[in-house]
Amino acid sequence: MKETEILIRQWDKSDFNQIIYILKESWDKAYSSFIPEEDLVFYLDKTYNIKELEKLYNDENIICYSAVVDNQTVGWLKLTINRKENRFYLSSIYVLPEYQNLKIGKRFIDTAFSKAKKKGFSEIWIGVMENNSNVLRWYENLGFIFTESLPFTMGKTTVAHKIGVREL
Repeated sequence: MKETEILIRQWDKSDFNQIIYILKESWDKAYSSFIPEEDLVFYLDKTYNIKELEKLYNDENIICYSAVVDNQTVGWLKLTINRKENRFYLSSIYVLPEYQNLKIGKRFIDTAFSKAKKKGFSEIWIGVMENNSNVLRWYENLGFIFTESLPFTMGKTTVAHKIGVREL
């Protein structure tokens, strides 16, 4: 059986519609047990519509990558440089559920670590919803240490959002 070829590349504008689809599908799987669908849809429509993706695309402090399998974008990585805090954030990793067994998330992590180092950072920060326990454990297994919790709101729902850091 042929090994699946995965390409991690900088995103481009042709990815926008597929990224919205990836977010919707991933959020349904990851968050629907603790965030109502109407709040997920509201947040997605408000935060990741085409116009907002265009703003992210043009922001020099946002770095995004797409994962491509068989010429289809199946995952998205968003990195954010917060100049005020002097922090490099791994803001988002989302992979379509049917592709999550291909270790695309790990490839995205390696990409994030490499980019943070190239940008001169010695650590990388992340926020994970506390109720997203499988993902929280995954990041802990990768060496992230979660030291604080802040509220995160999607629509009318507010959940605990754990903030973690890992030295590079």
